Amino acid sequence: MIYRKYLIWLIVGPLVVALGLLSWQYMRHKALTDGQNRQNDNSGPQPFLYEDDQQEADPEAVKKMILAEAVKKFRTAKSFRVKIRQNIEGQEVTGQLEYVKPLRLRASLTLPDNQYFDTIIIGETVYVRQGLDQWEMTDNSFAKDFGLKFFASMLTSDDTPASFGIPDDAAIETKEDLAKKCTLYKTQYISNDNRYDIQFCIDDNRQIVSIKTALPEGEVMSEYQDYNALFLIERPRLPWLELRSPELEAASQD
Repeated sequence: MIYRKYLIWLIVGPLVVALGLLSWQYMRHKALTDGQNRQNDNSGPQPFLYEDDQQEADPEAVKKMILAEAVKKFRTAKSFRVKIRQNIEGQEVTGQLEYVKPLRLRASLTLPDNQYFDTIIIGETVYVRQGLDQWEMTDNSFAKDFGLKFFASMLTSDDTPASFGIPDDAAIETKEDLAKKCTLYKTQYISNDNRYDIQFCIDDNRQIVSIKTALPEGEVMSEYQDYNALFLIERPRLPWLELRSPELEAASQD
């Protein structure tokens, strides 16, 4: 019996030790695994992260980024319409301008004396009419220069705020415009070594709704719409020049 008893312990003893070792290994492995799972679980609070590690973007950098994106969209637009209102030395000019890339422009203006002036510029060819007069082709240097400068500004390879003369160090102020459903970005541009105010109204799609520009002589407000819309600017129909023979001229006088 005693032999059997010790024999049983010789058999059971190692088994108990083995079970003990197995259970210890299991509990150790489970503890390590649970600890690893807790480290990999990102759903809960992260005590090892500090608020200093989650830095917010610089507000001034965000303003400049949004303005830059809006200017790039504006410069790369294929077409648009714009309502213009400018007050120069107390004289107000209003009108509408249509542009189709690359070289088609139509400007319809009402001058301070209520005269209506219409012009179409296609490349370097300028057509004008005043009021309800007939269209005529003109070599007016001012009109040609205006068209060429406008086309150059829209076809420039520079599609950054610098294309408006805005320096990199220019501060930007923002303000919501609930009426126009956009945000005003007020900054400054440089012209002839002087700084002047310029204000962009930018909507949620990063498109320019309006630009208000201060000039030495006054200010200009431009309100934009119909970006990339499909419309045409055609050459106007000029009056036919009737070449009449002497016989027809004589017959008409009889």
